[in-house]
Amino acid sequence: MADDVKPTDATTLLTKIAEKAGRSVEDVRSILARHGVSYKPSIAVPKHLCITSLAFTGEKRGETAPGPVNFEWRDLSPGLRAIISDRNFRGKTTLLGLMRWGLTGRRGKGIPTEFAETFHTLTMAFTLDGQAYAVEVADAIAQAGTLWRIEGGNRHALDTFASGEGFEAVMSGFFMGQLGLQMLVTHADRGDKGVDQPHDWVWLSGAMVIEPAPENLFGSYQALGSRMMQMYLGVPWTNAVNDVQAAKTRIEIEARQAAAELERTRDRRKTRIEEIDDEIAGLRRKLKGLPSAEGQRADLAEANRRFAEAQGRLRSAVRSMAVASEDREAAKLAYDAARRDLREFKEGRAAKTVFRSLDPVCCPRCDEVFDEERKQANHQDHTCVVCGTLEQPEGNPAQREAGLKDAVADAEARLSSQDRRKAALTEAMDAARTDMRGAEATARSLEAALAEPSSAYPLELELARMEARREELGVDEAQPSGDADDQQVLKIAEKVTQAAFKPLQDELLEEVSGLIKDYAVRFGVESLEEAKLLGNTNLRMRKNGGTAWFGTQTDGEKARLKIAATLAIIKVAERRGLGRHPGLLLIDSPGSNEIVDRDYSNLIAGLAEVAGEIPHLQVFVTAASSETILGHVPRKRLLYAEGDKYLW
Repeated sequence: MADDVKPTDATTLLTKIAEKAGRSVEDVRSILARHGVSYKPSIAVPKHLCITSLAFTGEKRGETAPGPVNFEWRDLSPGLRAIISDRNFRGKTTLLGLMRWGLTGRRGKGIPTEFAETFHTLTMAFTLDGQAYAVEVADAIAQAGTLWRIEGGNRHALDTFASGEGFEAVMSGFFMGQLGLQMLVTHADRGDKGVDQPHDWVWLSGAMVIEPAPENLFGSYQALGSRMMQMYLGVPWTNAVNDVQAAKTRIEIEARQAAAELERTRDRRKTRIEEIDDEIAGLRRKLKGLPSAEGQRADLAEANRRFAEAQGRLRSAVRSMAVASEDREAAKLAYDAARRDLREFKEGRAAKTVFRSLDPVCCPRCDEVFDEERKQANHQDHTCVVCGTLEQPEGNPAQREAGLKDAVADAEARLSSQDRRKAALTEAMDAARTDMRGAEATARSLEAALAEPSSAYPLELELARMEARREELGVDEAQPSGDADDQQVLKIAEKVTQAAFKPLQDELLEEVSGLIKDYAVRFGVESLEEAKLLGNTNLRMRKNGGTAWFGTQTDGEKARLKIAATLAIIKVAERRGLGRHPGLLLIDSPGSNEIVDRDYSNLIAGLAEVAGEIPHLQVFVTAASSETILGHVPRKRLLYAEGDKYLW
């Protein structure tokens, strides 16, 4: 049994954490304190809240029942009370909203925005473990007023407020302190930064509200429902676990954001490096276009070298040209002689042909007539008939002519070669002269430039500065560590602390589960065979022989199961003297979600019974008037708007 579970004190917990972390207790205490984790024992002493009266004034506007408002509901006490009407929209939900406004200081959705200026004053009296208090809103529009403690006929101002934020802060501070509750802080990632999100009385008061179609078994926020349940059950050290979890999340988010910022910094640095590289390239191009003194001197030496080299080529070409001219002249003479020989050959051959074709009849000198016999003799002896000279054979004239032609062609080729040689030498001489003139002009220009001040120096200084900046930006930053050591200690603290309270929590949840099943069946969930409330506030059930979960039920079953779970927690916490639930329930329109008459009757009857079993329990339920309500709630405990009337 839970009574046999021995509580673990803070020193023992810190010692276990230190042992598992391999650190000293002082180190662990310092790490936890640095991250806002407190291992302070908090004794859960149940206190009972009871609204004793509600009053407000105002002015209704519009066409529907306009006029002044002066409402007062007095002599309220523990037990079941119903706020009913014969017609809808008669102000039932608004009354619950006004009660919650008076308790929390926050005007929620139970009070529609069109009523923002309807209410002028609000006064709600209540007791907490018999001590009387009253919250008085003297100006409901500005939300200014006072929280009073009442001693007999005297009133003592505990705090004042002048705005909605002030009203909320006053009521939160009051109830958190009186009920021994601790603000629950979670850490969330909001874009580029982590944000601590406090959850105080406004959130914790959600355990007193049952919506018509609830989404969660306990409270209004599933992610934090288990922590709310643990707090109201009085499970020890849950506040410390919550602080540890918030610290872990904070470290994770901060490490992730630091890494993201580092990445953004790297991107910015990369962009800047690219810009600097472009600037360096531009400076180098400018410097390349602006000759330096050293470069100019080197260029001047090169120009002088080129001039000398061109001059040498010119001299060599001139010498070669003289030789080439002589060779060309010789080739020309040889060419002319070859042509002349060919011409003379052709002319001589032509003359021989003509003379040989002659047949002289007498001597051209003495006119002696040659007789036929002489002619025949000369012809046979191959002698000239005129002079008697022996005729030489002519040979092959075509072959002789071809040889002469070849000689002409060879001479012509040699002449053309010498012409080309002279043309090449002429071109070389022209190129050498051109190069000499270019080198001379360059040298003069460089000599003039060297005589002027250098414009490259400022650019060289800027280039050196940009290169140094580039080198500096090129050094990468270290990855943030993310408090890895602290995170490890926090993980161990979470496990050790959860292990410390788990046995008690398991036994409390087992007892609560049995009551949930009992209450739910009494409220009309007759098919429920077993209920198991888990540590994460999920409700696992066996219905009709199969497994079912809270989230899969109809809205009517969800409402009844949530009422049963809340009452079970109140009952178990009260029985063991552990919990912090103040024992007030505001149930809005449970019959509006298609509950059949029989189940609705069971719910109302069950609420009346349970309210009698838990003496301090105060329940307000809104509903349309019906025989069920009228049959189970005494007339003196009804606030009833009959017919077309309004509740206020």
